[in-house]
This record gives sequence, C-alpha cells and structure tokens, in this order.
Amino acid sequence: MATDSAYLRRVTQELWSQEMFTFIPTRDLPPPDATVDQRGEAAIVFAGFPSDYSLGFLLALLRLDVRLVGIITSPGANPAILGDNALSRISDHLQIPLIRAWRINDEHSRMQLSHLHPHAVVMASFDQIVGHRALDIPRHGWMNIHPSLLPRYRGPEPVYWAIADGATETGITLHKAVPRFDSGPVLASAAVAIEPDDTSGTLTKRLVARGVALLPQALDALLHDDPGAPLDMSNASYRPPIGHRSLSQARSASEAERLVRAGVPNMLAWARVDGRDIYVREAVMVHNGTGPDGMVLTFPDGGLRITDASDACGCHHNVPDCPHRSSDVAAV
Repeated sequence: MATDSAYLRRVTQELWSQEMFTFIPTRDLPPPDATVDQRGEAAIVFAGFPSDYSLGFLLALLRLDVRLVGIITSPGANPAILGDNALSRISDHLQIPLIRAWRINDEHSRMQLSHLHPHAVVMASFDQIVGHRALDIPRHGWMNIHPSLLPRYRGPEPVYWAIADGATETGITLHKAVPRFDSGPVLASAAVAIEPDDTSGTLTKRLVARGVALLPQALDALLHDDPGAPLDMSNASYRPPIGHRSLSQARSASEAERLVRAGVPNMLAWARVDGRDIYVREAVMVHNGTGPDGMVLTFPDGGLRITDASDACGCHHNVPDCPHRSSDVAAV
C-alpha cells in the first residue's frame, strides 16, 4: 500500500512544479506538521542526497507498495547534509532513521544498515562505492539509478557531459549495484532525447520523470532476484567530475554555448569579461554585433553573447572565487 499524506502530496507537487531539477545537495523542506504510518510489505532503504534528483525518486518510492525503513546519505558531500534538509524532514515525517554514513563500508555503517533488516536498497545519487559486505546486507541487494544509458557516460556527471559533448540522446538506467560503479546488470532503462535548448536542469527533470515511470518494474525485478541484463563494458565510457569550466576552454562558439547549458544550474561556466570574472546562466550564439557592456566572446565560428550572468558561482558555495572553478586553460 502506498504511503500517503497531505505533506507528501504538497512536497511532491512543489518539486514537480519546478522548471528544472538540480543535483545540488542542499534542498530543504518545511518541517512536517505530523507523522504518517506505512503499511507496505517490502522493507526498503533509500540512499541519496537532499537534491531534486534524489528527492524525485524517494517520493516515487513512497507511492509504491513498500515500507521505507531508513534513509542513507553521505555527509562528506556538503555541510548542509549534517543539518535539517529534505531527507531529514522526510525521515521525521515517516518516523524512520536517517543514517549519515561517512563510510558506508565501515563496520558501524554496515551494522546500522543491518539493523533495519531491509529487503533492498534503492540508490539515486550517492558518492560512495558500495563494497561486497554492504551490498550483501539486503536480502535482494541494491539498485542504482544512473542518469545515462549505461555503459555510456559512467561517472558522477553524466547529464553535464551529454550536453557538453553535443549528444542528441541520453537516458536513465536502473541497474543492480556491484562493487564497481555504474557496472551492474540492467533491470530497466529508457532513452531520452536531448533538446537543442536543454540545460542540465531541464534534462534532469525529464530523466527523473522517465526513471520514476520505470521504478515499479525495476524494483519488482530486484525483489524477485531477476538477474538483469549484463552490460557490455567493451562499449563503456567514463567522464570525470567537473567544476565551473572556463569558456576560454571552448574551441568554438557552439561548444561554448553547450558548456553554458551543461553548467545550468549545478555548476555554471565562467568567463572573464572586461577584467572581471562572471558566472554565466544564459548565452546565445551571434554572428556579429556586441552585447551589453561588451559581453560577447569571440570564437572562430562566431560570437557568444552572454545574456544572463552573476558575480557569484551559484553552486552551494555561492561565492565569486569558488573552489570548484577550473583554471583558465585550454580544453583537454
């Protein structure tokens, strides 16, 4: 039986009313004004962050015939995870433990997970590789939800790289977790087209929506020990983490425009204009002319007019000189 409450309905409506979803793990929610009971049969633990991406799948789990018995998060990713946030609000509402696991494979974290007696763990954005001993605790294992068509775009920033590379398609993959990241057999997957004006935020929202639609099928397969479809790792690709990338790294205006869209809203690209550094939220390609305050960057194939920018980085640091900012060097 699904877990339902006015609070969960309100939170879900507010989440999906947003134009875009972020991976920034700082999302908070209003404190719940009541608690709610759960009656689902399968005992499920959720692992993720207080981000839009994770929250979308956590709320979708609660609409299934399961009983959420705990939430796991990784506090090393952001200081906000140690305080009140979206995950702590949901755990309070459901009256279940929130495990802030600095190292999920340590004995203490494994004991905390074991005490929940889970049938399965569902993971949606988690920055630790789960080892054999932790993976073996749930009766039916762990499932990971990765925002690409695996084995393409393995790694922590698949949505960013798909847009930055100029790909026309990506997808969502729900797969069994194994000790090697983004490598387990697939339980369900779907392709999602990348639109010419997509940002990482708009694309992530559509990816979560497609993944939510696949979640009942994939979770049922996991709970029935479906072996899944093995990945052909000979076709695998991996892309590394990214920071605020300098637009001077781009080799063309079209590449620079993609870097801008890829960076919105999680990790904005930056540029030096008229002697000051700015973080770019929006830009368009132009063939001639100048922009306000001369904010046009010139490339061999034309110009990039910066139409919206900020002095602050816009990520969870939100400072001008962000530690995530890449150096002003040529692209690799």
